Amino acid sequence: MPKALTPTIYCGWDIGGAHLKVAVLATDGQIVTIEQLACPLWRGLEHLELALNSALSKLPQGAALHTVTMTGELCDLFASRADGVARILEVIESRLGNGVRIYAGAATLSTTEARAQPAAVASLNWRATASCVAVACRDALVIDIGSTTTDLIPVLGHQVAAVAHADGDRLTAGELVYTGVCRTPVMAVAHHVPYAGVRRALTAEYFANMADVYRILQELPAHADLHPTADARPADRPHSLARLARMVGEDTTPANSVMLIECAAFLARRQQTEIEAAVALVLSRHASTHRFRRLIGAGVGEFLAPRVAMRLGFEYQSFAAVLDAPPAQAVAVATCAPAVALARLAWQAARNER
Repeated sequence: MPKALTPTIYCGWDIGGAHLKVAVLATDGQIVTIEQLACPLWRGLEHLELALNSALSKLPQGAALHTVTMTGELCDLFASRADGVARILEVIESRLGNGVRIYAGAATLSTTEARAQPAAVASLNWRATASCVAVACRDALVIDIGSTTTDLIPVLGHQVAAVAHADGDRLTAGELVYTGVCRTPVMAVAHHVPYAGVRRALTAEYFANMADVYRILQELPAHADLHPTADARPADRPHSLARLARMVGEDTTPANSVMLIECAAFLARRQQTEIEAAVALVLSRHASTHRFRRLIGAGVGEFLAPRVAMRLGFEYQSFAAVLDAPPAQAVAVATCAPAVALARLAWQAARNER
């Protein structure tokens, strides 16, 4: 058999149900490419193929070592998660080749091995981020606030100390919280808001999401929300105000815009409170043996993490700072943390073998 080429780039891929994320490291460990692409996988596998083709067309030239993690197998395109893993692997093989490695926590698998063990590779992107943090940090709580979900992962003694593996168990353990800063419907965050001096019920309709809330508050990072809005109108502040107004049964007017901004601030606080409650639950599990001091933040909603840290008395450090990434790359590193982590872990493993 011909000798395998020594990689000149290390590519990490995170295949979600809504986004494809890719990060590329050079042989010196520097990040040369980070990108998030819209990938509405629930609409069909062709969207994954298109996103992969787009990303591949922009990769640097050279022998690449590809490592992949996925959460997209959960989307309702597939009959089951095992079906989702198998069909995503088919696309991966066709675009990245048979040499691609599939992340399985302590190990990486070939696509053939992953197909035979779908539970070992499904929905593990959170562990890649935490494993990367564990290399640099002895003890920390990793919080990845994404567009749809929030992951809470303890790191103890340079080891990932999560008590759950599969999504269902992680939901029970509080290590997975289904709330995020873009795609979460407003009605999932609260049932009532203060409005015009009364307790106003929210409509149980998908009129607005949390991207609208943070857009109104002027906190949403640029290019964070890549998907159509709830009403397919522009993703700007005036239209976000109009969408939130529908949630309280109103239209926007000059008189109520300030009240709507206050509603948005209330919803943001409610979401932060939910995340803080989950953090407290996870911390309580380790309270008898360890008191965490540091919180490591990642995700497109990383801007919330320092607030959580301050409220709960943590030291704060961003995932980008843990990796010593340049400030200009900090937002992209946070947004694509699992992809960056996979590339970094592969690069570190190759360096240790030399």
